[in-house]
Amino acid sequence: MTDAPTVEAPVSTPRARPRRWRVIVAALLPVALFFALVSWAFASPVGASPDEDYHLGSIWCAQGDRAGFCESTSDPGVKLVPKAVTMAAKCYAFRADLSGYCPAADSQQLEKSKRGTFNDNGYPPLFYVTMSVFVSHDTAASVLAMRTLNALLFVGILTALFLLLEPRRRGIVLWGGLIALVPFGMFIIPSVNPSGWASISAATLWLSLVGFYEARTRGRLIGFGALALLTTLMGAGARSDAATYSVLAMIVVMVLKAERTKRFWLLSLWTLVLAVICVAFYLSGSQGGVINPESATPLSGTATLHLAMMNLLMLPSLWTGTLGTWGLGWLDTMMPAIVWMPSITIVAGVAFGALRFADLRKSIVVALVGLALIVVPLYVLVHDRILVGAGVQPRYIYPLILLFVGLCLWGLNRIGIGLSGFQLILIVGALWLANHIALYTNLRRYVTGDNAKGLNLDAGTAWWWSGLPIGPIWVWGIGSLAFLIVLAAAAALSWPRDTFGLRRGRARQLVA
Repeated sequence: MTDAPTVEAPVSTPRARPRRWRVIVAALLPVALFFALVSWAFASPVGASPDEDYHLGSIWCAQGDRAGFCESTSDPGVKLVPKAVTMAAKCYAFRADLSGYCPAADSQQLEKSKRGTFNDNGYPPLFYVTMSVFVSHDTAASVLAMRTLNALLFVGILTALFLLLEPRRRGIVLWGGLIALVPFGMFIIPSVNPSGWASISAATLWLSLVGFYEARTRGRLIGFGALALLTTLMGAGARSDAATYSVLAMIVVMVLKAERTKRFWLLSLWTLVLAVICVAFYLSGSQGGVINPESATPLSGTATLHLAMMNLLMLPSLWTGTLGTWGLGWLDTMMPAIVWMPSITIVAGVAFGALRFADLRKSIVVALVGLALIVVPLYVLVHDRILVGAGVQPRYIYPLILLFVGLCLWGLNRIGIGLSGFQLILIVGALWLANHIALYTNLRRYVTGDNAKGLNLDAGTAWWWSGLPIGPIWVWGIGSLAFLIVLAAAAALSWPRDTFGLRRGRARQLVA
């Protein structure tokens, strides 16, 4: 009598997450990100971003002379603009011990000002013209509307890319847009500084073009083409140096997607049109990266080499400055190490880890943008005869950092970009803590001045938005919770099935 054959019970496979659950989480993420950014928009007074008096003057005069907003004088380089536009930052800039309160912040009395693109034609006009739509006699409400719009633009473009791109590209949209945001991106994107648009463009233009080259339907081709046009206009129309970064992004994508096909060259005609737009905007403003276009007498060859070497040795401080080491605002809101250390570690760690998947094309484009991170600031520093720390600010190269991080993630064709569950938990915790402390620090600096003690931001308030029904501690709480939801939702969408490094099917075999 023979034994009956043994029938092994089938190994159960993990059940897929309910589609409805993933849709809800995916829908929650952009809403939470918008609230997180808007909380930062409310976390500082009018005039708080770098050179904001210049940018506000340019915005108020972007549509030409308008009674009560921008009026001419006998000098074409001098305009009459409200005191609330020119004086707000002068009350507290470079004085971190003072709050953001300024008696002139609500004054609509006109006074003479040279601070604006009307005096030097320094910046392309598109950013200022767009923001000028929101100009009113309530300066604070106007500025908050502009900041909110810019937060909405960033979230909207990222959401459109996430929905339109192939699933294998969505991890770059998700994590490339998050890991380098704290604290500088959270501050500058929802601001009235043109660097906000330059940053949005750098993070999204190249992905729009990737989708454009990879599109397989007419609808997606048109959608990606429109997104590429929008993000090109935003970058090139905000800063002249951002126009050059946009052209660099186009070159990068063409290297990544180059094919010896008629289709590739036909699609590249649109990329060429976008490049021409960038050149036109670049030529429309005198600001092109250098601070002093007419510098002093040229240095000798030896002196120039010495200056270049000194700056090269200190150059990494500009890179880390984009993640908070230089502070925020007029570089007078210093961030504690608990803010910038996690951000630097996560950006460096994720980017370095992603480089293990680097084919020739990826290696070329990462090296190209990495070289730009060295050459661009070094050229400006040497041209203007200055050292790192004088004149050149991290915000000038922050768009390149965003582009560099995104390119490092290229080739990781999973929404989780290869991160384990434990790594996701660490990233969520570290980035949430960094944003939590950064938002508090920024609020504290303006609400009372940074000499005040205690966690209660509502105690001893010296500055706050007139008429806003909630206090600064509510803005801190809402912004912190919203960003935690963003990170938790991103982690949930990216959560690996083999959380502990073993798939369930393999686990049974190993146990046996």
